[in-house]
Amino acid sequence: MRDNAADTNDSIDRRRFLVATGLAGVGTTLAGCASGGDGSDGSSGDGGDGSDDAPIGPTGEPEEGGTLVWGHSEVTQELDIHLAQTAASSRFLNNVHETLVGLTNELEISSDPDVTRPGLASDWSINDDRTEYTFTLRDGVTFHDGSDLTSSDVRYTIERITDPDVGARYSGVFTSVESVETPDDSTVVLQMSERYNPLLRQLAFSGTAIIPEGSGPDQASNPVGTGPFVFESRQQGNRAELSAFDDYWGEGPYVDALEERTMTDPDTRLTGLTDGDLDYINDIPLDDMTDYVDGANDNVQTSTWRPLAFNHMYLHNDRPPFDSVNWRRAIDFAIDKQELVEGALFGQGTTLATPSFPNSPYRNGELEPRPQDIEQARSLIEESEYGMNEFAPIEFKVTTNYPWHITAATIMEQSFSELGLEVEIQELQWGDWLTQVTANMDYRMAMVNWFSGWEPAQMYRGLFHSEGSFNSFAYASDDFDTAIENAESAPTEEEEIEYYREAQRVLHEEVPSPMLWFRDGAMGAKPSVGALDTVLAPNNSEVNFSATWLDE
Repeated sequence: MRDNAADTNDSIDRRRFLVATGLAGVGTTLAGCASGGDGSDGSSGDGGDGSDDAPIGPTGEPEEGGTLVWGHSEVTQELDIHLAQTAASSRFLNNVHETLVGLTNELEISSDPDVTRPGLASDWSINDDRTEYTFTLRDGVTFHDGSDLTSSDVRYTIERITDPDVGARYSGVFTSVESVETPDDSTVVLQMSERYNPLLRQLAFSGTAIIPEGSGPDQASNPVGTGPFVFESRQQGNRAELSAFDDYWGEGPYVDALEERTMTDPDTRLTGLTDGDLDYINDIPLDDMTDYVDGANDNVQTSTWRPLAFNHMYLHNDRPPFDSVNWRRAIDFAIDKQELVEGALFGQGTTLATPSFPNSPYRNGELEPRPQDIEQARSLIEESEYGMNEFAPIEFKVTTNYPWHITAATIMEQSFSELGLEVEIQELQWGDWLTQVTANMDYRMAMVNWFSGWEPAQMYRGLFHSEGSFNSFAYASDDFDTAIENAESAPTEEEEIEYYREAQRVLHEEVPSPMLWFRDGAMGAKPSVGALDTVLAPNNSEVNFSATWLDE
């Protein structure tokens, strides 16, 4: 229906973070998960460093009508939500699909229909040993194809995600699910073979969104969900169109349509906003942020989140010379990470030693970024079995989709030259980068962003576990795998946290992927866009326009 309706570590209250794992009964909260400040101004999230840029848009009751034009910083690659591997695709599809479990601004698991990201389950219960989950579905939920949501759709979705022939990115979420029972149309029972602490958190991932029974083969061309917007069309690399879903079960949407325009060039995107051709952009250029955020420009309202993402290098751990730990450590020592923050990010970020967000209870605060030490790097290479330029020039594949990656690669190339290592930067279009690096693993050195790092099981298992679906650098470590697996089944809160911290110690020692920076980000909109502070999804990566409206 469319009606108007900093490091805290051990000192932080951990109960807010441990979402329904049986270790605590509340939610998971991380820094910088959405717009400004400490969240007290109604913005969506905790806002990592206390930035205060409350939206300057219209107030009062939302108005209906109009088309919101979004300048999207990346190309939406996939339309099948279960196969989507890029943040860009999930960002777009988050308006079409919904998950079983809801998520609040503070990243707390919730069944409340009024939270930022409502789920399709109105309630759930878990038995004492956490081997049986019973979900009750909401009444009155309709798919875009007109069919009613039932337990059969949930069962079909889970069976599709776990089908190895489908190749769903989040199949690992259901590894411990032994059976899916549907005693009636409104009830779903998951029988578990063993305890899996992250299950409820991961049922809030867009990659586990519920789709209509039998619709899987058509999702790649015609995504169908229960979300506030209906997919209409897409010209890949150009634009896509969504229309308001009149039978949406929740509040909104208020605009009649959402038009996504692909605008990868940062300056063109910002100009489109300031000239009035665009209503919203999801990424203000880094070198322009200080001119717009925190109310610096009366003609643009902004919403910031810190950090937005972390950036790391891909070293192919199964190809020489990077099958050598000494070589990987040498690369880490060769990089001046603070110079990257200043030179590539214009100071809009921080260095890091671990990808866990700064106030995550899972973060290992004892780890520090390796400082640049060219002599130490050279010594490590001399101790390895490979000569300095035995494989020169080493290709370094970066994507033009992120201009700051090109700048960062150039800065690093200078450091590698000082080391005596010859590197060849290869600039690739985003689609080519994805194919060569993540799909075919045809590279030796690359770099990439990782969004939505709030949930440790997804991030650490997905990226670094030997069987992780996002492990595109062939990293395999028994010590790391064991730590992650122990965390997922740990019987207490303290043990789960310590296992994740141990996993980070292993990563820091073995350096499968040198950590570069946390990047800050800001979205911008015309002053006529209402409810900008609701757009960023709680997971710090996706956007949703169900509550936005236009005062025009």
